[in-house]
Amino acid sequence: MKASPLLLPASLHQRADGKTQGQWSGVGNPALLDEPLLGLLVSRQCPGSVLLKTLDRVPKWVKENRIILSGFHSPLEQQVLRSVLRRKGRVIKLLARGLTEYRALSDEREALKEGRLLVLTACSPEVRRTTRATALERNRLVLALASEVLAPHIAEGSPLAMLLAERDTKKNPAKSNVG
Repeated sequence: MKASPLLLPASLHQRADGKTQGQWSGVGNPALLDEPLLGLLVSRQCPGSVLLKTLDRVPKWVKENRIILSGFHSPLEQQVLRSVLRRKGRVIKLLARGLTEYRALSDEREALKEGRLLVLTACSPEVRRTTRATALERNRLVLALASEVLAPHIAEGSPLAMLLAERDTKKNPAKSNVG
């Protein structure tokens, strides 16, 4: 699927500091951006108990028609993505690389057709691979765009922990729920 340029709704543009406004592009349903977003951030390695507890929340999120925003990069985030899509929930997948054409995973195709998925990026098309720097910037954007943030497990001393601490000192308007 070919990516198209997107403009963020004014409220999200303001939260993203307006720094990336001309660069957004995506595939899928941009109307998902008009609703409150639940940002999900999880460290790559997390205990199985956290995984199970988080996956137990997915049916409630789908029933409440929540839109989950994440990079869906860590193993738990990927499990949440599959679970939400299987249950016919709504998702915004924020990439840490450029997007000119998107090859949807098998479980994403139906969601794209039904308008339940938006694949979004603020990276230029020249950025072909996810790097630490682009992943950090993507996570910063998840924090900026989400009206509520869930961080079930953040590894101590990780870049994600530092990012959350940085955000808390700036008093980002999104509510946080760590753990």
